Amino acid sequence: MEIIPKRDLLKDRYGNFYRVSYASKKSLTIVNAAMYHAFNQTLDEELVAKVKAKYPNDVACGKYFADLVHEQVEQMSTAEHAGTIYDIEDVKKEYDLHMKPLYDDSFHL
Repeated sequence: MEIIPKRDLLKDRYGNFYRVSYASKKSLTIVNAAMYHAFNQTLDEELVAKVKAKYPNDVACGKYFADLVHEQVEQMSTAEHAGTIYDIEDVKKEYDLHMKPLYDDSFHL
């Protein structure tokens, strides 16, 4: 099992997806995939325009980022997009997982 950071996803038993932000030989740092997207986009007029173009009605900020994950999952099921979705329990058998806390002052991806 070779997991590639910023490409592959992990999925837990609750249906949550995690993005690997860093990988070493036997260790992975992971973060909730929607949070990964949220912390890598600046809240500016360009983002507001993207959200307004995508949704006909007002939506919560989190919906946009969760939908980005959903779109990534759909794209990964096609042959032209690289990436694999791994079961997090299987990954735990081969890697030490370090989950990045959401409320950490040093939340840098």
